[in-house]
Amino acid sequence: MTNIRILITSVSLLIIFSGCMQPDQEDLWSIVVDKTINTNGFARDVHMQGDTAFIAAGQSGLQIWSVQSETMLDEFESYGVSDLEDVGRVYYDSVFSLVFIMDQSKIYFDEYDDALFEAPTQVGDSHNEDFLILPDSDATFYFLYIDRDAGDGFQWRQYELQESILGPLWAQTSNSGRITTLPSPLKGLATQGQYIAIAGDQLGVYMYSFSGDPIELELISRIDTEGNAENVNMTSDGVFVSCDDAGACFIPIESFLDSGSSYRFAEDLTVDHIALKGDIACLSLGSKGIALYDISDPRQPEERGIFPIGYAYRSIFWEDKLLVCTREGIQVVSIEK
Repeated sequence: MTNIRILITSVSLLIIFSGCMQPDQEDLWSIVVDKTINTNGFARDVHMQGDTAFIAAGQSGLQIWSVQSETMLDEFESYGVSDLEDVGRVYYDSVFSLVFIMDQSKIYFDEYDDALFEAPTQVGDSHNEDFLILPDSDATFYFLYIDRDAGDGFQWRQYELQESILGPLWAQTSNSGRITTLPSPLKGLATQGQYIAIAGDQLGVYMYSFSGDPIELELISRIDTEGNAENVNMTSDGVFVSCDDAGACFIPIESFLDSGSSYRFAEDLTVDHIALKGDIACLSLGSKGIALYDISDPRQPEERGIFPIGYAYRSIFWEDKLLVCTREGIQVVSIEK
């Protein structure tokens, strides 16, 4: 009888602890991989314009696909006479029809036409980590980028469309700036409204406010994070931070102004990137695939499942789908709550 009681007690404790460690099965979401766009190179990043996917395809360069028809529209494996080595980031600006790529950390942009990257504009040196584009007017934009070398830091440049004997071209104006006093390598960059967040590796997250033309930046504060702050994404409520092998955290905007508080989640996961849409966060976990979280209350994210769909680098939400950048290509995923 004693042995039976011990067994029942042990099973009960196991059930209780299992319930604490994992979400209730009824609360889990499910996913369906609708299709995979095979890029013949690791898909490291994607930017959508309508149905068109601009894909950073690693050593295969830049590839442009129709997602609906699964047809490759264009492929660019070189810039000028040099081969693209490992394209890791891509962005298409629909206002100016410009394509931006980061290849082995060098950043280039050019007008999207048949001569794309035959004579691109280069920004920065060989140690850039991330960049953002802020349209300023019908003929100007600001280019913000960060460098993992502390001496180069956080920089911004304004570009203006000017007429020349060769036709319109983009020229850098004098409205540029640099902050080189940040002591740690910089990793990720995000903006929301008047704020800019920077992932500062071992020193957590920096928050800046910006205003004016030319823009002026003011450091609000820095908040430390568990683990290294690798990437940031922002909503109007605050900053979601991927902290490598320390999981992830959410930092409310007001925390940078007063309390300094943050809210950790996914502590047992290695998180490389976080994509956001409404009450859903998609965490890219490298070899473990992706994890989905309900962020209806961003201070208490709730796990909704881990899905091993291949080695995941980044993801974005597109229409009612999730696009996951993996070593197999772009996986088009439907989420079922």
